[in-house]
Amino acid sequence: MKKIILSLALLGLLTACGDKEPKAKKKNIVVTSNSHNGEPSSVALEEIIKEYNQNNPEVNIEFIPGSSDYEETMKTKMATNSLPDIFGTHGWSVNRYKEYLEPLNNREWAKYLSPAIAPVITDENDKFYVLPLDVDIVGLPYNLDVLEAAGVNPKEIKTTDDFIAALEKVKQIGVTPIYIGGKDSASVGNIYDWIAPGLIILTNDNPQGENLKNGIFDEKAWNQTGEFIKTLVDNGYINRDALTGNEAARALGTGKAAFLFFGTSMINEGNSYNPNARLDFIALPTKDRDQKSYFITGERMALGVWKDSPNKKEALEFLDYLAKPENVSKMATANILPTGLTNAKSDLGKFEDSYNLGDQYQYVGFFDREYLPSGAWETLCSIGASIISGQMTVSEASKKMKEDFDKLKKNKLDYFGWNPPI
Repeated sequence: MKKIILSLALLGLLTACGDKEPKAKKKNIVVTSNSHNGEPSSVALEEIIKEYNQNNPEVNIEFIPGSSDYEETMKTKMATNSLPDIFGTHGWSVNRYKEYLEPLNNREWAKYLSPAIAPVITDENDKFYVLPLDVDIVGLPYNLDVLEAAGVNPKEIKTTDDFIAALEKVKQIGVTPIYIGGKDSASVGNIYDWIAPGLIILTNDNPQGENLKNGIFDEKAWNQTGEFIKTLVDNGYINRDALTGNEAARALGTGKAAFLFFGTSMINEGNSYNPNARLDFIALPTKDRDQKSYFITGERMALGVWKDSPNKKEALEFLDYLAKPENVSKMATANILPTGLTNAKSDLGKFEDSYNLGDQYQYVGFFDREYLPSGAWETLCSIGASIISGQMTVSEASKKMKEDFDKLKKNKLDYFGWNPPI
């Protein structure tokens, strides 16, 4: 009897010891992006992550939303080579981050890459490094109620001459043709980003795309961009408080302005001031009538995997999960944008027809990202503001642009202003 009791006690001891053996530790995968906490895309991503974690108990996907200093945070992490496992590239997957990212051409979903985003995220070796969950498409937001009152059909605006003629008609009915919200300096820089491709890139006469990419800045060609801004100023086509105003969405929604040089997200915000306003957007005009008008395309919610991640295998598996059609659809619908993969479709609501894009348009990346060195954006904003205020002539603005362009191109530091890690 004592032997039986002893045996049972020993068995219990062994069982207890067995319970104390360490369990396999979960792999923690950190995902971050420039999408802020509470934004629709962040909420959608958190829901997808929650579902994935429930079905994959061996890993834990942790999402860290972006903040206002996301770009500076990422620069620091690049400098120390301590990046998150998966991170959002906020428009710079090729020009800034590709050296830190795992190429994704071999993923099963790669064959569905949308032709609207492919040129923007693909490098000179035909490699791409992010999963584009949606496609950021920029056109020219407008208020149809204002344009119809002025006798303007927005769909007939194909050239910059057409656009100027439309602005004059709007001015004649006492409405501000274009609202520039210069308190947010991006509004001024956006004029260059939006209009420069049609004036000096997608043109039959002396196109400057290759020159700019090769570090050659032609002041005479660049003058066309400054002359366009000066035309807006001289003819009263922009609001008087262009450098201090901050009411772009309200002006568009309430019919105080006809057009904006802001992203199409301003349309939804404009409708918050007037739900009945008929707001939409059109393709941007070119200088030459035989050139197709164009949309600016870029990364909005695009995520890549850090090539040196200690959890690269698990990170790639989660990225593949995100690339499932139902997840891509959910993410793109959250931002009310077309999907980045062609085997998925988003719910675009009333903008379904506006986003029904095809080969009748051209597609270009954001001008400053495609053709200018890093740091030149600030120059665009400052010289544009100086032309509007009259502090600079067009030629002086072009000279300043060339000086900064050459300086930034010749700078031996990398794009971000610090020595890259060796």
